[in-house]
Amino acid sequence: MKIHLKRNWYSKLLYSYFPIFLLTISVLIFLSFLIVNELSRNETKKADLISTRYIVDTLERQLGDIELRLLEDIGSNKLYSRFLEAGQGQQSTQFIYDAASGLAQMTDQQDMIQSIYLYRTSDSQILTSRGLVRVEDFEDRAYIEQSLNSRQNLNWNLPREYKERSFDTPTQVISMNKWLPLPWGGEGLLVISVKMYAVERQIEAMTNEQLSFIQIKDPSDHIIYKTHATDGSVGEVLNRVSADNIGLVFESGIQSGQLYAWVSLISYVWIGIGVLTIVGAIAGIIYITRRNYKPIQLMMNRIQALQPRAEEDEATPSVKDELALIDRALEHLIAQTVDYEKQHHENLLIHRRQLLVDLMEGERMDSFRQRLRHLGPLDERFMEPASVAVLIAEMNSEGLSSNQSILKLAIMNVVEELVHNEPNLGAWAEWFGNRRLVVVITSDEKEGLDREMLMEQAKQLHMWIAEHFRIRFTFGIGRTVAGWEQITQSYTSADAGLQHRLTLGKDAIVLSEQLPDRTELHSYKYLQMLADIVREFRLTGDGWRAKLDEMFIAFNEDQIKDNEIRMMLQALIQMLSREFGDWSERLQGQFNEEVLNTLRSEIQQADTLVHIREILLGWLKELYRNYVSVHETKSHRAMINELRTYIEEHFDDPDLSLKHLSDRFQISGKYASYLFKEEFDMKFVDFLMKLRVEKACRLLTSSDTTVQDIAQQVGYANAISFGRVFKRITGVTPGDYRKQQGKHES
Repeated sequence: MKIHLKRNWYSKLLYSYFPIFLLTISVLIFLSFLIVNELSRNETKKADLISTRYIVDTLERQLGDIELRLLEDIGSNKLYSRFLEAGQGQQSTQFIYDAASGLAQMTDQQDMIQSIYLYRTSDSQILTSRGLVRVEDFEDRAYIEQSLNSRQNLNWNLPREYKERSFDTPTQVISMNKWLPLPWGGEGLLVISVKMYAVERQIEAMTNEQLSFIQIKDPSDHIIYKTHATDGSVGEVLNRVSADNIGLVFESGIQSGQLYAWVSLISYVWIGIGVLTIVGAIAGIIYITRRNYKPIQLMMNRIQALQPRAEEDEATPSVKDELALIDRALEHLIAQTVDYEKQHHENLLIHRRQLLVDLMEGERMDSFRQRLRHLGPLDERFMEPASVAVLIAEMNSEGLSSNQSILKLAIMNVVEELVHNEPNLGAWAEWFGNRRLVVVITSDEKEGLDREMLMEQAKQLHMWIAEHFRIRFTFGIGRTVAGWEQITQSYTSADAGLQHRLTLGKDAIVLSEQLPDRTELHSYKYLQMLADIVREFRLTGDGWRAKLDEMFIAFNEDQIKDNEIRMMLQALIQMLSREFGDWSERLQGQFNEEVLNTLRSEIQQADTLVHIREILLGWLKELYRNYVSVHETKSHRAMINELRTYIEEHFDDPDLSLKHLSDRFQISGKYASYLFKEEFDMKFVDFLMKLRVEKACRLLTSSDTTVQDIAQQVGYANAISFGRVFKRITGVTPGDYRKQQGKHES
């Protein structure tokens, strides 16, 4: 069926393109003109600045070279040092001739040098290239006087008039001086003068009079020199550069009319290119439109012909133009294709996962190879591997939820790509549930899966996933087996390794060969440890901390399974609950179901023994603080009375001590000491000595028993210790005390 279009397709395309095209080109041309104009001006200014700086740097470098070369020649020539050191009339005519000839030779070697002379301070004599002159007969004596007044080495000065003799023609020069001998000598002065004319010629040689100009000004902004005799007002000054060593300012710019003529030339060229571009674009649009409208028309006819007859009358009125029809047809086709590919991909993932599950469980092995080749989870060369090993990665936290399938797929692909980096390894990864990722690593070499290489692979996977996905796994590496028939053994050994990850999972990796030989848990041993911890708790001593550490050390040494460790800790919590849960409301709060569920959840999610110990220790510390507080409040007064009665009845026992009381009353020595300090405001030792001395005083005054016997009766092993304690408390010895009491009675 032929489609009747409301508007010719060719005309529609042509009319649609032209307005946008013309508007865009016009705006671009206008903006380009402005941008090129500004860029040209900026680049011109930048180029002029670079040129001016080059001229200034060249001039300063040449003057510096002249200065260094002359200083080196004069400093190395002993004639001039002898001239400065000698007094009036001490040099011969030949000496003066040789020295003057040396200066003349230096002047001739440099075209820019006007003169070189030395001034001797001892007799005010001046040595020039023409001979020896007195300062009063020298025409440049004003400069020498200026230099003598400043008493320092001067840089190159501003241009000045220079002549040596009265009948010489004045010459414009720039001069500098140095005190000799260097660096700060006072025997003489070296004056070097450079022709200003030579400097001007050099500057003119480096400028183009048709394009640019340079004018030199002094610090007072007076013009000293202009290149090519130009008038500085006819051009625009673009840049100012200061020559610090000379004290001059160089101003430069473009000759009047040159800058805008250059920019205009570039702009006209750009406009011409733009016009040619527009003409070429119009021709291209017409050609492309004529070429493309016929295939589109043919496509429309085919789409219309494929529509069902039943829908023809209903569909035709709704199609206002061919673009809507094409869009609807393509949208329908794309949706069908996406749905099909999604369903096919999901089915493929499900079948691959089921295939790996069957392989790990050793089921349906008769059709395994056929299904393996059909689903293709591995490259062809790994379909019959020479060696295979299973690596299980289990998340340490809660598993990924079902709506995180994209993240699961990304982790699977990353794992396979990292393993494929090894040229002789293949990888097949699938998720078993939300926490466990099973990876089958294959090699086409019999010895291709050594344990060190598998360990290194697991470390790389662990580090990469932790860094990029912020997910931490523990890896169990199973045995390396010869083929698919034995792969169940590798999976079983890897799974068994993960049962010991708290004790064996160093760096979050467990090798199957690290599994302990013993499989039985020493129940009596650990139950005794749990009972010891509870007993130490009841005694309110710190010994429970050491017992707890001993138990965790035993867990690590015996390589207990993870579930058995958590079972033991749960038993400890239950024993503590039965022992202390009914003491008070405060302790009951620590054993309520919500607190215990949180504690169990944290222990279950912890991935190391150290982490589990920290969680349990924090809970036990809080429990211990509450228990001690309740225990002290409940039995404080009764305990004090019992302690006091016992001590008063047994103070004569030499073995009476804090440890004895701790064992007798099942309390810690620190707690007993605390009770004495709190109740009697004295230490236990002081309280005991007070009782013994009081009893000794009664025996000394009421009987004739020897001091040795009295010491033994009050609990001291010998009279020396007794006498020392007695004197410290009463201020006198036992014998003196007996004498004093006897006098009082008489």
